[in-house]
Amino acid sequence: MKTHRNFVSGLCLAAAVGAAPFARADDSVAAQALFDQAKKAMAAHNYAEACPKLEESLRLQSALGTLLNLAQCYEFEGKLASAWSKYLEVSSKARAAGQAERARIGRDRAAALAPKLSNLAVDVPPGNHPDGLEIRRDDTLVGAPEWGVLIPADAGLHTIEAKAPGRKSWSQTITLSDGAATARVTVPDLPPLPVEPAAPPAPPAVASAHPDEAPPSTREGGSGSALRVVAFGTGVAGLAGLGVGTVFGLLSMSNHDTAQRQCPAQKPTFCTPAGSQSWTDAVNDGNISTLAFIVGGAAAALGVTLWLVAPAPTEPSAPVARLSVGPGSLGIDGVW
Repeated sequence: MKTHRNFVSGLCLAAAVGAAPFARADDSVAAQALFDQAKKAMAAHNYAEACPKLEESLRLQSALGTLLNLAQCYEFEGKLASAWSKYLEVSSKARAAGQAERARIGRDRAAALAPKLSNLAVDVPPGNHPDGLEIRRDDTLVGAPEWGVLIPADAGLHTIEAKAPGRKSWSQTITLSDGAATARVTVPDLPPLPVEPAAPPAPPAVASAHPDEAPPSTREGGSGSALRVVAFGTGVAGLAGLGVGTVFGLLSMSNHDTAQRQCPAQKPTFCTPAGSQSWTDAVNDGNISTLAFIVGGAAAALGVTLWLVAPAPTEPSAPVARLSVGPGSLGIDGVW
């Protein structure tokens, strides 16, 4: 039994290992196709086309041969810092894989390029460290330990950006020369963002010149009147439904009586054709009556509920008249 279990376990392990290469078969095919196209482009000295294809091939499938060719492509393209970094990576990975020749090639090529590298440093003054300060060089984060340190960089344009919460962002683009050039960029003090002015307070509500005058919606009943109209319509529909239920209920009873007279055993299976039709009509009319009573009753109940909860319309104010008497005058004023 133990031998059988070991055999089954071995089969499972072999299946798992054998399935691994096929899990990314499409990536392997694409990586090989890109590698072949890149080699043709390099043979034609078209490094601007070859290097991106090798980068994508390496992303799809990690391979020492692809990594070494990418380092050579960078070197031929003039990106010496990128080539130097990739040669060092080739040396490290080849040594770990026991590939002594490739390890030697990577080490020797990196050593040959080191004296030719240009370097770029990002300086941050000691007093210019606002909370959350973030500095990037060509979209790559430059951590605080790298500030002020000369870092190998490819010749060409480089953009330095700095930002911090509550501060204005800053950026600068410089051109780094080749031939072991050195450049330094100093990040200035980021000024605070302007404070947004507070919104002015809302003006106070103006009291009506006629306090006794209610808003139009109140004087005319407003939503209360509208709700009572809906309640009335719903109630009428409910009553109509109850009426329909009553009519079809009477028809069902009539057809039921007719069927009983024409069916000796008072069963649909012992009826004349006319009696069977009466049984069918009685059942159909009964179903319609039941449904109409349910719908009509619900609508009527809803109409009554809406009528009870609707606000009562405001009654218009009663006319008020006042008699005013003064020296040499007599008048009537009031509200109508």
